[in-house]
Amino acid sequence: MLSRTERPLSADEQRQIDDRLANATRESRMALVKSGAASAVVCGALMAATLWLSDAPRALVVGFWALMCALFAIWIGMGWRRLMRAQVPMLEDARRANRAYEIRLQASRVVEFEEEEDEGACYAFEHEPGACVFIVGQQFYEDDDFPNDDFSMVEILGTHGRAIDILVVKRGHKLTPARVVPAAVKNTLDIPEHLTVWPVSVDRIESDLRGHDAHTETRQQQP
Repeated sequence: MLSRTERPLSADEQRQIDDRLANATRESRMALVKSGAASAVVCGALMAATLWLSDAPRALVVGFWALMCALFAIWIGMGWRRLMRAQVPMLEDARRANRAYEIRLQASRVVEFEEEEDEGACYAFEHEPGACVFIVGQQFYEDDDFPNDDFSMVEILGTHGRAIDILVVKRGHKLTPARVVPAAVKNTLDIPEHLTVWPVSVDRIESDLRGHDAHTETRQQQP
């Protein structure tokens, strides 16, 4: 089964947004302090080593590493502060919008396509007899309960309908892939994009993809 629903945020999703908002606010305030402390530890150790091994004047060594500590603290801290501050308005917007777009997938079988060069995980889930849906992306790597026979991809939406974040919610049990397609074989196939529905079973998926253009009208893209 493959279903799509737009709904308000659940209590757990609201709590996750609130936690991330609080963390982003706290991190933006503490970024320079944390980066300064880390830089002081590293540069302090290097300064001590330099004083022990070098014949340079102590004042020159201390001044050099003090300057480096300040530069590292500002460079790293300001970058992290900007990153955290940029998240705050997006998370506040998501909290105001109170909207989620959920894609729920229940499947009986799955085929895994082996990853190559950080391109992300890739699976073909058989969600109904004779039809598979492709799940592709770096948030879908195998873990203790994924691939799963019942899971949702929840897009947290802002006030303008833009996705702020994507959550993967697992409800079922871990699925053992019917087979793992090696990367060498995968490279000979036209792998469809994420959420593409392909009208064959997992038993025929490789032979059907071989030699097909993933962008022809034989592919059924969900709206």
